[in-house]
Amino acid sequence: MAERKESLKGSKVAIGVDIGGTAVKAALVSEAGVISHRTEKPTDPLAGTASIVAIVGEVMAIAAATDLEVVGVGVGAAGFVDFGAGSMTFAPNLVYEDPAIAAAVERAVQVPVTLDNDANAAAWGERSFGAVPGANDLVLLTLGTGIGSGIVQNGRLIRGHTGTGSEFGHTIIEVSGPLCRCGLKGCIEQLASGQAIERMAREAVVDDPSSSILDFAGSTEAITGLDVTKAAREMDATARTVLRRAGKYLGIGMSNIANLFDPEVIVLSGSVVGAGEPYLGPARDTLAEMTAAQKRRPMRVVLSTLGFDAGIVGAARQAFDKALG
Repeated sequence: MAERKESLKGSKVAIGVDIGGTAVKAALVSEAGVISHRTEKPTDPLAGTASIVAIVGEVMAIAAATDLEVVGVGVGAAGFVDFGAGSMTFAPNLVYEDPAIAAAVERAVQVPVTLDNDANAAAWGERSFGAVPGANDLVLLTLGTGIGSGIVQNGRLIRGHTGTGSEFGHTIIEVSGPLCRCGLKGCIEQLASGQAIERMAREAVVDDPSSSILDFAGSTEAITGLDVTKAAREMDATARTVLRRAGKYLGIGMSNIANLFDPEVIVLSGSVVGAGEPYLGPARDTLAEMTAAQKRRPMRVVLSTLGFDAGIVGAARQAFDKALG
């Protein structure tokens, strides 16, 4: 989403925050979903809560200097979130030294704060202002280092009894598959995500040391998902095999989503979407084959239009929802 340049002096805004393992991003967002200011800082991997408090304080100062009224703060964070309590219950990739994140931020800035899973926030952003405006039944998948999900049914986010539901990334696709950081084996996160692509590529170049994946990466240990994507664009057979395998797993996972939720649409977002058709094509084909075998209607799959802003915009929308009713 393009950042608005003109002054919003005197307007009501919310602060949207999206925190991940490497960066914490925040922005001032209007009630119409327009970003007016934006900032990004490295995440302290041992102090996620302090990282959020610090960047919110910085954006609050920007709002005060530009005569913008902040009505609330929305935070989207990777991990298992107790939405009602505003706390993090489990985060495999980041330490939150104070799990009661919403309360910690409220003490610091004295405005209402919501805390939700980052994929839930992104799903709400896409529904509010992005690829599927107003859709009442949708599933959003964030395909990055890991895999997150946000599920909307009947116009409401599904969070589960304790607020930690909708964790598609930790559903099991292969019971004897790779060990996941969540403690289980064979999670789809370990088979179709960025880290899965990197692992499969490292394994694959052992059998094909001439692969151009190594030309881009420099060494087996340094292989990234971007290296695999670049090699696939040059028609490297090994790279395309890795992406095809990961994409097929994603398609299997989306078929499970169709069986469980029968959404109107599935939205795909995150950095791995950038791998393009060598990854997305097999995913769509596998989904189509599996739904057709069950005589299901074709499942619509679209790409995010908000991109990396979805979490920020969605978290800000949630803050508006809480503050304004």
